[in-house]
Amino acid sequence: MFDVMKENPRRAALVLIPVALVALTYLLYTVQLTLDQNDGHVGALLDDTWIHVRFADKLSNGDGLSYNGTTLTAGATSPLWVLMLAAIYAVTNPPLMTQVDIAISLSAIWHVLSVLTITGFGWWLTRRAWIGIIAGLFTALTGRYLWMGLSGMETTAFATLCILALWSHLHDIRLGRAFSWTTGILTGLATLGRPEAYLLALLIGFDGFFYIALLEKASPRGILLKFRVAWRGIIAYILLAGSYPLACLLIDGHPLPNTFRAKSFLGKEWPNLPHDFFWTPLKDHGWLLVGLAIIGTFWLFWQARKRDGFGLAYPLWPIAFVLGVLFLGSQRYWINHGRYVSPAIPFHALAAALGIWAIVQFLQQERLKSLRLPQRFTQVGLPAFLTILVAGLVFERGFYNADQVANDVGQLRKMHVAAGFWFRDHTTPDQIIALNDVGAIAHISNRRVLDLEGLVSPEVIDATRDTEDKTCPHDLQLARLMLKQPPAFIGVFPWFYPCLTSWPGALQPFTVFAITGPTVIAGGEMVIYWPMWGNWPILVAAPDDALPIQANFQDGVELLSYRAEKTPAGLKVTLWWQAHEQPNADYHIFVHLIGADGTQISQHDSQPQNDQFHMSWWRSGDIIRDEHIIPLTDTSVLDQEGLSLRIGVYHYPDGRRLLRTDAQPDHPDFTQIPLVLTYRIFG
Repeated sequence: MFDVMKENPRRAALVLIPVALVALTYLLYTVQLTLDQNDGHVGALLDDTWIHVRFADKLSNGDGLSYNGTTLTAGATSPLWVLMLAAIYAVTNPPLMTQVDIAISLSAIWHVLSVLTITGFGWWLTRRAWIGIIAGLFTALTGRYLWMGLSGMETTAFATLCILALWSHLHDIRLGRAFSWTTGILTGLATLGRPEAYLLALLIGFDGFFYIALLEKASPRGILLKFRVAWRGIIAYILLAGSYPLACLLIDGHPLPNTFRAKSFLGKEWPNLPHDFFWTPLKDHGWLLVGLAIIGTFWLFWQARKRDGFGLAYPLWPIAFVLGVLFLGSQRYWINHGRYVSPAIPFHALAAALGIWAIVQFLQQERLKSLRLPQRFTQVGLPAFLTILVAGLVFERGFYNADQVANDVGQLRKMHVAAGFWFRDHTTPDQIIALNDVGAIAHISNRRVLDLEGLVSPEVIDATRDTEDKTCPHDLQLARLMLKQPPAFIGVFPWFYPCLTSWPGALQPFTVFAITGPTVIAGGEMVIYWPMWGNWPILVAAPDDALPIQANFQDGVELLSYRAEKTPAGLKVTLWWQAHEQPNADYHIFVHLIGADGTQISQHDSQPQNDQFHMSWWRSGDIIRDEHIIPLTDTSVLDQEGLSLRIGVYHYPDGRRLLRTDAQPDHPDFTQIPLVLTYRIFG
């Protein structure tokens, strides 16, 4: 793989050192800018960094893949990154904030390594050092990729391992091998870096075992022989790449990590794929680099037809990778400066460099000699001009991301880090807190968390699987989980859970952590709520002092008990219902005030909780408190003797009532009970 560098180490140094210095200088400049704008502090750009740090800290302390106490959970999408951090923590035993600094330093090191790797790969692939230099330069100057290099995340390590895996694969092809043990190890490590590398393994396997065999016109027996010879590489890959799915399966019952299951929305964004595919490259580099990359990609496909050792895996990988990420959901494309697709950046950079080379080769064709273009122009002037122009555009477009590093560090410190210390000071170690961002807050406070997004709480994924985000059915499933694991506080972005955060009386705002300006954080305001369990949409039990009824209706609806109170507006009747199955429709409830002579005095009809809690949202076991105000112009009527309440359930708008299912109901389609005022409020 490294033969061109081994042949002339001095030349290798002259090729690699300049691009490494460019990458390092840009990194150091951005770090200094961050220090200047954050009172001498650096820090994580994403709350996800803290998630990896917590997993690594737990692992280094012998607690395994745990997040809450010692309970194992498959919440890490990148086990390789967690293992690397854990190894460093086990040796250095760093304090809390230093753990994050180590993660940032490690991702920065991998950033420089990825620049060096794409430089070396481009040089090796074409035997032209200047192509590798251009690829490394474009990569180093891409602001979004720099942002990833300072994020403390696995992104740059994953990109580097993908480059090395493809490099090793093409080396195999040129040596007549299908899948060497080196390729197996590198591809396996890439898969442990991020699960998207399963796709890379498929491309490499197809290329090595089938496409190259097709070019060679190999027989089925010849293909089988390739598999037999490649057994070391296959076993190496299976052992590495298969280890984490097996661990996930044993821990949580699923082969994929919770984060991958919680954040994937297969195929929902398919209509937007053509547009979204080019959106981030255009934002990063502009049309010129994208155009050159398209030319370079077509050139690679053309070379793949000639059995020149290029294969299909390399040109297909950045395309298939981005399309695969998009297929999982377009939010993975733009969220956090597009971090999910940013591993494709070095490949785009090399494709653009190859595009320049393809143009040079085209202009040197015999049929174009009539143009009489100077050789110095086609071989030196034009490539240099295009390189300088594209590099300038890449730097100009990406400088915003570098400048954004300081802003993002400050915002995360102001919100998540500050909230973590607040929770530490306002809760006790035995209390649970419910969060939608569980990184910094959980690690700093060292409290058990119910992760409302499911990344480290797989029960959330199972409970909300059949519901849409930001809907009442989704939020009510979370409310049910919180009844089982009552949190002391709930810290969320309100717009994530619009139904629950606006439910009357359910949540009492306690404090707010707010930021302003452009942000990669999902919301500008994190509100810490105190749950008001008495006003919760669903209750654990009806109160003991409520008057029992126990009337059963169709569709598994039971009226457990009631309470009646005199108010200035009339009669307030509070009902407690229990669902024994999910009702089939959004039924309405009628509450009639009946006189001693059987005449109806007044009534109130609505869906449960004043039309707030549709019956189709009820689930088996739910206990629901339901208030009705029966309007009265003269509340003295409530002093009469012999008053009663008539209560039932009906289908709106046809008025069809649910029948009673009790063995001997007092009435076939309603229950009638004597009115007992538990206490009176005079206004």
